[in-house]
Amino acid sequence: MSDRYPFLKNRNWDLMIEGTRSHLFLLFLIIELQASENIPEREQTRTSSILTDTNNNTSRKPSITEQLVILTTSALVLPPSSPTVPRDLWTNKVEFLLSVIGYVVDLGNVWRFPYVCYANGGGAFLIPYMIFLCLIGIPMMYLELFLGQFYRCGNITLWGRIAPSMKGIGIASFLIVTAVTLFYTTIIAHAVFYLFSSFREVLPWSLCSHTWNTPSCSERMRIDSVKNQTNEHINFNGINNFFSLNETQKYNSIIDSKVSSADEYYNIYMLGINHSKGLTDLGSIKIDLLLCLISIFVLMYMCIYRGVKSTGKAVYVTATLPYIVLIILLIQGLNLEGSRNGITYFLKPSFSKLKDMKVWYSAANQIFFTLGPGLSVLTTYGSYNVSSNNCYYDALIAVVANFAASFLSGFVVFSALGHMSWRLQKNVESVVDQGPSLSFIAYPEILATFKYPALFSILFFLMVINLGLDSDFGGLESMYTAMSDEFPLLKRHRKSGMFIMCFVLIIACLPTVTQGGNYVVQFLDKFSTAPALMLVVMMEAIAATWIYGINNLVNDIRTNLGFEPNLFFRLAWTVICPVIVIMLMVLALSYSDELKYGNYIFPSWSIIFGWCLNMCFILPIPIVMLYAFFRHTDSRNSFKQRINDLFTPNITKQRMKQQIEKGTAFTMSSSAPISHV
Repeated sequence: MSDRYPFLKNRNWDLMIEGTRSHLFLLFLIIELQASENIPEREQTRTSSILTDTNNNTSRKPSITEQLVILTTSALVLPPSSPTVPRDLWTNKVEFLLSVIGYVVDLGNVWRFPYVCYANGGGAFLIPYMIFLCLIGIPMMYLELFLGQFYRCGNITLWGRIAPSMKGIGIASFLIVTAVTLFYTTIIAHAVFYLFSSFREVLPWSLCSHTWNTPSCSERMRIDSVKNQTNEHINFNGINNFFSLNETQKYNSIIDSKVSSADEYYNIYMLGINHSKGLTDLGSIKIDLLLCLISIFVLMYMCIYRGVKSTGKAVYVTATLPYIVLIILLIQGLNLEGSRNGITYFLKPSFSKLKDMKVWYSAANQIFFTLGPGLSVLTTYGSYNVSSNNCYYDALIAVVANFAASFLSGFVVFSALGHMSWRLQKNVESVVDQGPSLSFIAYPEILATFKYPALFSILFFLMVINLGLDSDFGGLESMYTAMSDEFPLLKRHRKSGMFIMCFVLIIACLPTVTQGGNYVVQFLDKFSTAPALMLVVMMEAIAATWIYGINNLVNDIRTNLGFEPNLFFRLAWTVICPVIVIMLMVLALSYSDELKYGNYIFPSWSIIFGWCLNMCFILPIPIVMLYAFFRHTDSRNSFKQRINDLFTPNITKQRMKQQIEKGTAFTMSSSAPISHV
């Protein structure tokens, strides 16, 4: 060609042709990159390189301009990206919604909400409960679901992307959800034990003729025919009593001096707690409880080892069965004698109790207990959604489902307790305490009086197991997702990694299945959440609105969902939630009630250790801030400037801009995986 056109031998023309080639190559590359970005997210085929800052080892997706800078300034050939596992997606919206509903509707709706509601003003309790539901529950669910689906990663990585100094929030929530999983799974194992014991014509906890029973055992729900006849004449308003006052008091004192057969079955036969002296002497491991615990972990592993694809199928049963069983039990309970009195006790308002700040604290604490903000489950579930999913309506639907389940459970429980109070000639509030004694002592004792006790007992404990499994699904998934997003090797070997995690959790749960294991369960229940969980929720709101910026957050929501959050949500995230949580933390430290189980009072050293453990859960937050201060800020700057950089979410962007201005190149990390979004 140069022979035919001698003027092309000119060096300038050679350079021009070479330059034209380079620009055409870059043009085709830009077109390819832009085309890849326009592929709909629902097809999940978009891929991009990860831009890594060699100074702070953080990564993000580069813009088109930055990719041009890389290509035009770097003389090196870009290495091929390492393979990675594409991020799973929920099969459909129904599975995602059922998973969220299954998580927020848990055991707390059955054995905690009814008694908390009654003990704190009955119907009047709904006032503070609804207030905190609107001020904390809905806004934080909305925020966590959106952040999860926007960043599409586990909780540790998520907060690290908002700002390097905020990564401790994810670590703290990881520790808390791990501690909750330890005792929560043990409670489900207790339900499995009762489920197997229910396959009998006569329920074993209804009799005192077993070898484990003591002389003080009482079959108090199996009263003789004379007492049954006389009970029909009892008026709980104190008018026209069949018994004289002295006879009634004598009868009640005899009953009170006895221990129910259901109580002995739970504490002596199942737990074996009579062989333990407390936290310092837990006794031996209960093999039967250990097998029940292992069966729960095996079942959870089979349901979630493939990720949300398998979890989404399991929730069709675990999230819907509890509602069906609750309706069946409610119909049966309303037909019991005295059930109306129990429901009246449940809903009767006591507005005078609203003057007590402890009632308001209990209402807010119930929101944390059931909806579970700060435990990283909601962000994890959201991370398997497309970023355009309307999580606002998801949050509203889940909250309504939680509220409905709580009140349905209240009617079921108190209709049955009303029947128990009718039989025992006691007031409802003196029949049983809240907590495990309601699920494993009082209600099983009532089930034994039904026409088909075995059938209803099987249904009840199937419901308890399903309520617990849904929440445990979320806990395990959030734990593994947080680790796998930090360490991609775990993502590529999910089956093996999930198996190892379940095995480690079984080992960690061993103290809870000893003869004194219930002391450990009560201890973890008390000290594994508040106030550490409250602090995590407060830091989430601050990081998302004050550090990342409320305007940036609103813009992200508008871009992905097509609408902006209204003024109420902006105020709730920026001001209301942090202020309320600070007040709740102060109240949590003020209302430190004595911790005891039965006649056992926990020693003072255990209380101190418990508060130290709770504080350890939040230590990652300040530790990561210190690490980020020394690792991600320039020591040549002033202290004030370094603090400012510490809480600036776009530190990486600022450094990239500085390097572009200096004409230096960014390096492509060969170990950085392709991001599937």
